[in-house]
Amino acid sequence: MNHELASPESIYLQRLSRFIDVVYALLFFHLIINYLPAFESMDWTHKPLGLLSHLIDNRSELLRIFIGGGLALLYWNQNNNLFKNLVKTDGKHALLSLVQLFLVVLFVYFAIADPGLESQSSPALQAGCLALAGFTSIGTWLYAAKHNLIREGIDKKQVNDIAKDNLMEPLTAVVNVGLAFVGPMVWTLAWFALPPLFVWILKKRK
Repeated sequence: MNHELASPESIYLQRLSRFIDVVYALLFFHLIINYLPAFESMDWTHKPLGLLSHLIDNRSELLRIFIGGGLALLYWNQNNNLFKNLVKTDGKHALLSLVQLFLVVLFVYFAIADPGLESQSSPALQAGCLALAGFTSIGTWLYAAKHNLIREGIDKKQVNDIAKDNLMEPLTAVVNVGLAFVGPMVWTLAWFALPPLFVWILKKRK
């Protein structure tokens, strides 16, 4: 898009989108770096498969990378799916978008602080941050639709359908706040089991 012809609001939207993408990239990078098992002791040199054996011995950390990185990418993808329908932004919309991003940052903070899920509060806080982030994202989308920040041709029904399509992530996170106090294994498995269930329920309701 030619910046000389673009409106200030659309340029602001591009800058906001780029900023969010950069932050998500940094979050994903730090999740991987902090969850990969340390190798400085060089103990892995005496194992049959070397570094591969070292990774297998620390497979729980690899599972955390898969979950943490997957959830971060899921929310990044959700953000992209909503932003592609925008044509501009304003101060309140940008602020709400940054609040949603801050909640995802908090999720990564709690995830890195307790990679082994030693306390019950840590997974509950992780899920709570993602729940708030998801609902904030939906609220931001509805705000954008109400204040004519979205592209032409999207009617009220489509606006509501897009909002409903993004309910799966926060609903899963809400349930996982409670499951965090059941046990880390249940909490971990729920991230895989609950999304298909909620997708099925939302499709049936639609």
